[in-house]
Amino acid sequence: MDVLKYLGDRARLVEREIDRWVPTFEPEVLAKATRHLIDAGGKRLRPCLVITACEAVGGRTEDALETAAAIELLHNFTLIHDDIMDRDEFRRNVKTVHELWGEPMAIIAGDALFAKVFEAAAENVRRLNLDGNRITELFDTISKASFEICRGQAMDMMFERMENVSEGEYMEMVAKKTGALTEASTKVGALLGGGTPEQVKALGTYGLLMGTAFQIQDDVLGVTGDRKKFGKPIGSDIREGKRTLVVIRALSSASKKDKADILRALGKRNASEQEIEAAIHALSRTGAIDYVSEKARKLVVEAKKQLDSLPESNARDMLSALADFVIEREF
Repeated sequence: MDVLKYLGDRARLVEREIDRWVPTFEPEVLAKATRHLIDAGGKRLRPCLVITACEAVGGRTEDALETAAAIELLHNFTLIHDDIMDRDEFRRNVKTVHELWGEPMAIIAGDALFAKVFEAAAENVRRLNLDGNRITELFDTISKASFEICRGQAMDMMFERMENVSEGEYMEMVAKKTGALTEASTKVGALLGGGTPEQVKALGTYGLLMGTAFQIQDDVLGVTGDRKKFGKPIGSDIREGKRTLVVIRALSSASKKDKADILRALGKRNASEQEIEAAIHALSRTGAIDYVSEKARKLVVEAKKQLDSLPESNARDMLSALADFVIEREF
């Protein structure tokens, strides 16, 4: 199945919907800051998951459009604030919002997107005339995911100052920071499509596992990817001192020399390209990159098992293909 074409087709639907909720407005500077990362592109994976999960339980594409857009707005809100905290200069191969408009305006832009999340979702449930229980569960899902993302981001920041982070601690963090939103994406899609409680639960678990695998694969791409495809400098996580699973695994088994090469660059924002390259080579020699890639693959296998509770359909097949895509992608 052509996953990239499928994502592109769904992305166009979602982007038209986003234009409804984040149009040009005054003050113009806030509008530009708010739309900057949206206009820079992106995979639109999460809104695609909303739509596909809706279809997989018998719903229609149009049943989920507003909430699909809402989930993408929520994602972009987290990216703007995340870039501020990480002091990142680039995202999606463009300057970050705070680099262009300053941190105060970037914070407001993120907040503006967050406000629109609930307005768009509210219009969706009104249009479908959903029953009270589904409305409650939908908003509860979005709200809880937003809170879990905050917890995950706080843990990620704390890890940068910790000498030792365990694999278990990392997995808990990434399940919150990244997995929570993909879990919410598939859950709300199933709710909007009229899925049974069992289907909603299974699709939520699928989303959580898939999202966790997505972030783990990002850790790998952060040291092995292509800058132009990946959208931000390779090795930036090392410079920021991120305790990614690759780093955690490598430090637990590295030789004295490899450990020294990793620690020489880890958390050093002015690390030279030679130091970053030496650290990446050391990560590779420890076998950590292969270990993490295999862990992501196992999560995807578990995610796909959750789809067994769904009726056969093109949408179910696409969910399976999307799960494979997160570990096969190069960006």
